[in-house]
Amino acid sequence: MPELRPFQGVRYASENLSDIVCPPYDVITQEDQEKLYARHPHNAVRVELPFSESHDETERYRKAARQFAQWLDDGVLRRDDSPCLYVYRQDFLWKGARKRITGVIGALKLEELGGRGGVLPHERTMPGPVEDRLRLLRACPVNISPIYAIYRGAGGLAPYYDSLTARPPQARLTDEHGTLHRLWVIGAPSEIEMISEAVAATALVIADGHHRYETALAYHEEQPDTNGEHDAVMCFCADADVEDLNVLPYHRVFKANSTSAAFGDRLAARFSTAEVDEEVAPRVFEHSAADHSFLVVLPDKELLLEVHEDAVSSAVGDQPAAWRSLDVVALHEAVLPAVLPEGVSQLRFSSDEEEIFRVVRDEHWTAGVLMKPLDAVQVVEVARSRMRMPQKASYFWPKAVTGLAFRSLR
Repeated sequence: MPELRPFQGVRYASENLSDIVCPPYDVITQEDQEKLYARHPHNAVRVELPFSESHDETERYRKAARQFAQWLDDGVLRRDDSPCLYVYRQDFLWKGARKRITGVIGALKLEELGGRGGVLPHERTMPGPVEDRLRLLRACPVNISPIYAIYRGAGGLAPYYDSLTARPPQARLTDEHGTLHRLWVIGAPSEIEMISEAVAATALVIADGHHRYETALAYHEEQPDTNGEHDAVMCFCADADVEDLNVLPYHRVFKANSTSAAFGDRLAARFSTAEVDEEVAPRVFEHSAADHSFLVVLPDKELLLEVHEDAVSSAVGDQPAAWRSLDVVALHEAVLPAVLPEGVSQLRFSSDEEEIFRVVRDEHWTAGVLMKPLDAVQVVEVARSRMRMPQKASYFWPKAVTGLAFRSLR
C-alpha cells in the first residue's frame, strides 16, 4: 500500500507569503511568470519556472539551483528541525458556496505507477514536460511543488483535520482568487503515525502531477546510491469521499484536414446534433439527458452533440465500465475516429471556455469541444480499474500552491 512519510521541510522564514507563493509550473503562462517575478524577489517562481537569460537552455536550471542555495544561505528559507507532515487546508468560494479542501503533504515513497504498491495514474502523459522537469531536478535536487493525489478514505481523518483549526497555523495567506491557504506543521509521532496509516489504507490516485511523479521516478533510477531522499516525492493527499474537490474539464480545440462546415455535416450524419441558441449554450448540459453530451463550437454556430453509450461500447469493446462512462473517452474513442478517420493535425487544451471560442473564431481552427466536469470519485474508480484517461482529461482546482514547503533531496 502507499507509504507516506514525514520529511524535514524547507519553508520560508517570512510570515507574509501572499507575494511569495506561486501556482505549479504547468499552469503558469508567460504573462503570469513575468508578473510573479516582479511581485517579489523571493517568489517561488524563481525556482519553479526560472527565466532563461542566455541561449544555453541548461543555464536556467542551474540558475534555479543557485537561487535556492542562496535563499538557504541568506536565511530566506529555513529547514525544519525534524521530519514532519504538513496539513494543508484551502477555504474558497465556488459558485457562491463556501467550500474546503484539507489534506496532508508528505514524502510519498516512489514505485512504478500502477504497480502492487497502490499508487495509480489516471491519465496519459507527454514526454516533453518530463524531460524539462528532469533537467531541473538534476540541477536543483528539490521537490519544489507537491504532486496531488486523492484516495477514498470515507472521511476518517476529517474530525482530526477539523480539530486543527483550534491551533494557530504555521503559515497563512489569502491569494488573488480569495482562497485562504493554511498550513499546520505536524511533528508529534502519534499524529504522524495516525495520518500515515489512514493514507496507506487504500490506493492513492495521482490527480495532478503525473509528469512530476514520472520525473521523480526517473531521477531516482539514475542515482548510484540506494540511500537518500530521492526514493520519494513530495505529495499532497486528499480524501475524495469528503473533501470539496473540483474537477474541471479541459476543453478541446483542433485543426483537421476538413472544413468546419464539413465537420459539422459529418457529426450530424453519425450522431445526434442540434443547433443551440447563443444564450442557451452556457447551460446546455442542464438540458441533456444523453449518456454523453458535448457543446461543439463552430465558426458560425454551436451544436449540442449527444452520444449513446452503445456507440462507445461498439468502439472500445469490453473495457471497464468506469472508463467507458467518461465523456472524454466517448469523444476520443468513438466520436473523433468516426468523424475524422484521417485524424487531427493540431490539438490544444484549455480549461477556459472563452479561449475555445476565441481560437475557433479568431484563429480559424476547425472546431472546439466543451466538456462537462468530472467527479473526483470517477477519477479514483477509473484508476482503480487500471485504465488511463486521455491526456488532459481533468483539471483539479484550486491547485496546491508552490512555496508553502519544499523538500530537499540532499
